[in-house]
Amino acid sequence: MALTSVSSSMGQLSVDGFGVFDDMSGVPGFEGNQGGFFSGLNEFGAMGAFVSIFIGAVFLIVAGVIVYAIISGVRTWSSNNAAALLTLHSAVVAKRTEVSGGSGDSSATTRYYVTFEFDNGERIELIVGGNHYGMLAEHDRGMLTYQGTRFKHFERDVQPQSGVNKGQFYT
Repeated sequence: MALTSVSSSMGQLSVDGFGVFDDMSGVPGFEGNQGGFFSGLNEFGAMGAFVSIFIGAVFLIVAGVIVYAIISGVRTWSSNNAAALLTLHSAVVAKRTEVSGGSGDSSATTRYYVTFEFDNGERIELIVGGNHYGMLAEHDRGMLTYQGTRFKHFERDVQPQSGVNKGQFYT
């Protein structure tokens, strides 16, 4: 290992082959033993250690949230695929939207929800596409096809046009 020596007004400093000063006891601010595991925990080193621990913790939390979201999405997707495809008679009892985003330069996202009530009184709320949402009206009755929490189709019951029955007007 090569040893380089430097003379200064503070005395003689020597550097080993790794660029580390061997003896810093004569330099102001470096008095005492600076070796060992806790050598970096002086007044600025402690803050650096805290910052690095804090950044590591934030990274682990963000990574954990991302992993949880992925696992939750895969679980929902697989349970929907495993569920039976059901077609039941129902009525549209409520519609609602949920808008998120849209502040500043970001775009807004809208989710459309429709609540269906089956003939036995049970209800289910499903996310539907905007095109289906616009075609459904409250009190529509028909056959709902869904799989788990996934909306597939709604076929409205055929009703005669209002005011006309077999070519005759109602009186």
